[in-house]
Amino acid sequence: MTEHSIFRKETRAAVAASSAVYERQPYFIRNYSRCRELLLTEKDPEGAAEAVRFGIMHARLLHLDCYLLPIVYIDWMLPELLKDLKKQGIPDTVIMESLRDIEIWIQSYRKYHQGQVGLDRIEWVFRSLAGKVQRFGSLQFEKVTYEFPFLVLENRQSGKLQAMAYPDLVADQDGYFAGTNARKSVSIVKTELEYREGNLHGYCADLKRGTLNVEEKASYCLENWEVKLVPGEEAVAVHIPEGADLSPDSIDASLHAAKSYYENSILICESWMLDPHLELILPQTSRVVNFMHRFYKIPVMADRPQILERVMGFDFTMDKLLQFPCTTSLQSALKKYLSEGNEMFTTAGFMPWNDNTTGRNTGL
Repeated sequence: MTEHSIFRKETRAAVAASSAVYERQPYFIRNYSRCRELLLTEKDPEGAAEAVRFGIMHARLLHLDCYLLPIVYIDWMLPELLKDLKKQGIPDTVIMESLRDIEIWIQSYRKYHQGQVGLDRIEWVFRSLAGKVQRFGSLQFEKVTYEFPFLVLENRQSGKLQAMAYPDLVADQDGYFAGTNARKSVSIVKTELEYREGNLHGYCADLKRGTLNVEEKASYCLENWEVKLVPGEEAVAVHIPEGADLSPDSIDASLHAAKSYYENSILICESWMLDPHLELILPQTSRVVNFMHRFYKIPVMADRPQILERVMGFDFTMDKLLQFPCTTSLQSALKKYLSEGNEMFTTAGFMPWNDNTTGRNTGL
């Protein structure tokens, strides 16, 4: 058992009890070696997570505590992980803040498994272990390929931002992608995007509502507007850890600290915390609402709103709504809002990332 401070006492005890059991099985030594190679040498957290899932299957076959296996593997490789992350030039404080995300997901697992120690968000955690996701203060940051189907434009004089939809997207009557929340489409609009004579013609996002403006098309002259972000380019994504301090000062400090590490000028995010409907269930002084206002909003396709699992619980379904026992004011407000037939939406967004970035940068 490695001595370190990223695990709680009960996690360390569970790992210590199971580690010797796994060490005695040659299969798990081989499986661990493959996982270690994928994570540390090949920097492939997705492949490493898949290798661990095979290990979990084998552990279940042997009636072992199978979801403790990923934590055992992490414990075994932790000294090498720390050296590798330092070699990447990541500051020690950022390394420790990033690794503490592991315990957050261990506690989440315990909540839904009668207090049992385990980890099932393996791929996400391995992205932190590989140095791909890094935590600076309140927020996590990750270099990603920008995939939202919108061109981000910036006015060359005012700095104002706009988003134009790629062609052949299907939106419903309210400007959400058809099928979002499994809602019925009364009518649909298929987007178009055309470039001719120095102008872009197409459908734009309503950056305040997080929908497509399906009522009319717009035109932007590229002499006056610069294309800042195109699908397929590198971007930096923002993630909000559970329990993060969302006070404006803490968010500003997090953005400022991370800015010195990344070169991108635009941040992207996809979260329930970007849904403009939060204003209808939370006070204007809410830290979540303040965070939401930092972003220009665009729609994203999601089968069900992320807020259901993140606020009500990962085992929540809408048929449990009326009997759901609320323990927080946000749960109570959300329950009332949904029981009245209203909807919430997972929403994507972007924001300029510069030295003047603040909670008022969108002007929305």
